[in-house]
Amino acid sequence: MKQFCKQLALVLVMATLAACGGQYRNHGYMPLAEDVDALIVGVDTRDSIIEVMGVPTTGGVLTEEAMYYVRSRVHHKGYVKPNEIQRDVLVLSFDKNQILRNVERFGIEKGKLIRLEHRVTEAPGGDRSILQQIIGSIGGFNPNGIVNN
Repeated sequence: MKQFCKQLALVLVMATLAACGGQYRNHGYMPLAEDVDALIVGVDTRDSIIEVMGVPTTGGVLTEEAMYYVRSRVHHKGYVKPNEIQRDVLVLSFDKNQILRNVERFGIEKGKLIRLEHRVTEAPGGDRSILQQIIGSIGGFNPNGIVNN
């Protein structure tokens, strides 16, 4: 009987310690990395992206200009305030024609938002076409600049 009581006490102590370890909970949805890597800036549209990756699950993260996929991992431990230990944010930006313009990834490290990935190289001249750039540069010609050099 004495041996049984020792074993029961040991099991109770182990169960109590295991309960103090806390729980990890995942919130939100993040598309697979392969799906994100397969996106082509300037080619994919909002509809084609939603078809492949799905709609963001968190309310309020779908706008005309961008879609935000957010996933976080939170550690809950007893009565202590939950601690967010990881957050990933994927931002897909679109132009006025709903064509993918930019893919960015952000993470959280020590409570500060950091940029993990930025996949757009801005072309010189911004959103103007080549013809608009040529016509726009005609008015900027100054013959005195050539003569004075």
